[in-house]
Amino acid sequence: MSLNSAQGPPGSGGGDHHGSSEDSTSDYAETVDFSEFTSIDTAQMVHRYKNGRRYQGWFDERYGLPNDDTEQAREHLKHRVYSDYLLNGEYFISPIGDNPQKIVDLGTGAGFWPIDVAERYPSARVIGSDISAIQPPWTPPNAEFRVEDLDDETRPWTRIYAGADLIHTRSVIQTVRNPELFLQRALEALKPGGWIECHDLFIPLTWEDGTPAIDHPVQRLYDLVNDGPFAQKYGWQLYYPPTLPQVLRQLGFVNVQEQHTPIPVGRWSRRSRDREMGMFNQDNLIDWTAALLIRHEDLGITEEEARQLCQETLMAMDNTRIHARLDWGIVWAQKPL
Repeated sequence: MSLNSAQGPPGSGGGDHHGSSEDSTSDYAETVDFSEFTSIDTAQMVHRYKNGRRYQGWFDERYGLPNDDTEQAREHLKHRVYSDYLLNGEYFISPIGDNPQKIVDLGTGAGFWPIDVAERYPSARVIGSDISAIQPPWTPPNAEFRVEDLDDETRPWTRIYAGADLIHTRSVIQTVRNPELFLQRALEALKPGGWIECHDLFIPLTWEDGTPAIDHPVQRLYDLVNDGPFAQKYGWQLYYPPTLPQVLRQLGFVNVQEQHTPIPVGRWSRRSRDREMGMFNQDNLIDWTAALLIRHEDLGITEEEARQLCQETLMAMDNTRIHARLDWGIVWAQKPL
């Protein structure tokens, strides 16, 4: 992991346009019809570059991680770990039946989840939404992507998500400024009896015996992100997911359920499956750590402090005597009939 890792030349993304333009208005551009409203093939590929990494450029200070090839590779690795290991080949838990009509993935990133789900459920219109137009142009015929700032508190979501059987999020809730409003809008978009399913890390990091690993360098990075200028700038709330069951009930969801799976940090586990999962988790965390520490100014630390934390993180994850774990939580709930 290097704090000076550079990216190659800018890439381009795209996607097929499906469906109609419902309720399409825009405050962001005079000539671009831009919200739900803009499918990937019509969105201009606007990016910003800093410290050798590429970031989305449509919505200023909305998201603090890159959207370049390195980040997309990390997202793909994470997608495979969660679907192949945590869900045993499935993509969600919610009981939506064998023939759903509309499935929505909010904060879809590079679009791995919607593409897989569209292939599994050909009956469904599968929609992925994100602020970055980085999804591939090759998709199943029932999959589509939209560019929209779902974190904009001043304008409602467009109607394309309405009537969804399932709204899915993964590693999204911690990064929105107003999670309650986000979840309320999801409730409104679901059809009666539809489900929301949120996949997130439940911090803090723990030791193998379940006690908080407050001195682990990954946990120190979590606290640095959550408590410093980075969170103030981007609105991240890393400790929000444990409140999800209570918040969903307060918003009116029913049948709220949750499931937790411990994931080793590193290859220390003696069980082969957990050791494999820990190795993938280690690779994911290394890239995530590098992407954050390269922005040490936003974290409120010096470059030297960032390098030191980077080195301590690598050493801790390579040390098989350090048995740290992350809690991957899934919370799913139903809109009343």
